[in-house]
Amino acid sequence: MPDFDYTNQNHVTVLLLVIIIIFLIIVIARYKLKAYFDELKIKKRFERADKLELQARSFLKSKGYSIVDYQSTYTHRYMVDGKVLEVDIQPDYIVKKGGKKYIVEVKSGHSATSAQYRNTRRQLLEYDYVVENNGVFLLDMESRQLKLVQFKTKAEKRSSRLIKAIIIVAIAGIAIPFWQAKIIIGVILGLIFIKESRF
Repeated sequence: MPDFDYTNQNHVTVLLLVIIIIFLIIVIARYKLKAYFDELKIKKRFERADKLELQARSFLKSKGYSIVDYQSTYTHRYMVDGKVLEVDIQPDYIVKKGGKKYIVEVKSGHSATSAQYRNTRRQLLEYDYVVENNGVFLLDMESRQLKLVQFKTKAEKRSSRLIKAIIIVAIAGIAIPFWQAKIIIGVILGLIFIKESRF
């Protein structure tokens, strides 16, 4: 093999090509290794989450809940510009206790175990809306905590406003000494009740 000659342009070109090829091999190898370890990390996280989900079954039974369903699919239908769309949702558990049915979503990790975490809260809200239930539980399997999450419905909000209006008008009716005014207030209350009950 001839000695390398730095003055020979062909030798320099070959050296530069070898350096570039080695550099590219190192970059690609680093990228592939990073992708492999990232995938391995995600796989381990999912395996751990699956394991905790299965452990949740024993935990729920120990708390007196009977398992009705595990990861069944429910279809959520909604409309966008008049077009009906569908999406499937899959709560972790449907359980019963004391004649009441509950949805249980099992979470692990740091942020997902909090109902203040946007994605978790939205997921629970969708489950609550789609699946008939008496409550939605967020089960934090890291700390073995079962948290009841309750959302106020639009009907409950309207009902709350109606009750406040009735109380205010009733107090005004009691304070007013004239029976004609009390009749008018009663009619107003009746109209308000009829209007609110139609929604």
